[in-house]
Amino acid sequence: MSGLMQKYKESLKNTPGPVRLQDLPPMVIDYRGLLEYAKKKGVHPGMLSEKEKMSFILKENTPQAI
Repeated sequence: MSGLMQKYKESLKNTPGPVRLQDLPPMVIDYRGLLEYAKKKGVHPGMLSEKEKMSFILKENTPQAI
């Protein structure tokens, strides 16, 4: 058991700390649009490609974000 505990403690040393909310860039996500798009494609939203999902992330200052 001590071997497992040692591996666990080593993994904790390599694990990055939490990300603070203030450190994240401001953005707005169009969840409704994302869900409608996935439904039209007939897939679960998690199955969409990263490029497809990124198209629903809007900058905070754009007119679309309102």
